Amino acid sequence: MILTVGSMRLEVDETELEAYLSRLYGKPVTLLRTEKLGEGFHNAGFRLSFRAGGVEKRLVMRIVRGDTGWGHDYLSDRAAVLLLQHRLFNAAPRQASAPSIDVAAILADGRIASIGSSIEFFHLVEELTEQDGRPYSNDLFEVARRRSLTERDKRRCLTAARYLAELHGVKARNDRLYQRHIRDLVGHGEMLMGVVDSYPDPATLDWTSRAELAEVEVKAVEWRNRLRYLGHRLCRIHGDYHPFGNIRFREDDTLMALDQSREEFGEPADDVSTLTINYIFFSVWHLGRFTGPFEELLHIFLQEYLDRTKDSEIWSVLPPFYAFRGLVVAHPVYYPDMEDEKRRMMMNFIRNVLDAERFEPEKVQSYLTTEPKRPKPLR
Repeated sequence: MILTVGSMRLEVDETELEAYLSRLYGKPVTLLRTEKLGEGFHNAGFRLSFRAGGVEKRLVMRIVRGDTGWGHDYLSDRAAVLLLQHRLFNAAPRQASAPSIDVAAILADGRIASIGSSIEFFHLVEELTEQDGRPYSNDLFEVARRRSLTERDKRRCLTAARYLAELHGVKARNDRLYQRHIRDLVGHGEMLMGVVDSYPDPATLDWTSRAELAEVEVKAVEWRNRLRYLGHRLCRIHGDYHPFGNIRFREDDTLMALDQSREEFGEPADDVSTLTINYIFFSVWHLGRFTGPFEELLHIFLQEYLDRTKDSEIWSVLPPFYAFRGLVVAHPVYYPDMEDEKRRMMMNFIRNVLDAERFEPEKVQSYLTTEPKRPKPLR
């Protein structure tokens, strides 16, 4: 049986569908017919008519479309929608909603697996060993301690840049996906506004304020509307390319990039900012300013990445991504050991890059030390 949902065609094994319904009802089921009821922007609906233990029954099978945007682009998005609706249908006042029977997954071979009664999910991956290397952050702590670079430091920085350049070479054209990534940069629970919401009440912090974080959010929305139509930049991304465990180097200097996150395709500035903000952060955190070996690492990385990608447009895209990642490294819960005056420098950086037309690497120290105009208190 072939089910057409928007631009997608799904193959379902009818024998497996009967077996699934038999398990659901606890009695033998014979499938009589399947009819498409129609589809809208969000869902397609199919009527299943079947006989269960001699009694004819009908159910509506709803499948979420993934080709119209609305944050339904990835399989995980569509699973989340259906699991939430299953709960909400059955939590509604009695007789105020149609009962939800189950949520099921169509597997690659046409089989069907029930997940409606799930209470949680888990993910299995292979265990890492010492042979899989150590976090790149260990290297950066050592650079801060010795205040100089080794040839290995330079080599690994080049490797990290080449990995991204190759990854970002996988291009796609889907304007909805690009707009989604730019929208998520601002509003996703794991990105800019979500990070702000995870801060302690800014009124209790000496180095920022509620009004200042509100100003950052406003500026981020302005940047969203500046960037959202650059769909030609869409490419494969990592999504969380940071050195605290996600980037690891083996003894032979080969790289592992773990925990790909949030989105498969997006804006390459996300990955570039995620790593390079740490060159700035480590320098401020351990050296008190942007200088020396970390300034050199930033130059090495960006030069290698630009030489390989020829992406000169990225300078005009980086600012809001640096603002997001700046909020992460200034976070008083994530990095409790950093002094408040250094957090203030990172907040200066965030405000100043958001006010710039483009990111200019040679101005990093100025971004950190130039005190922006404080916003008026919130009423």
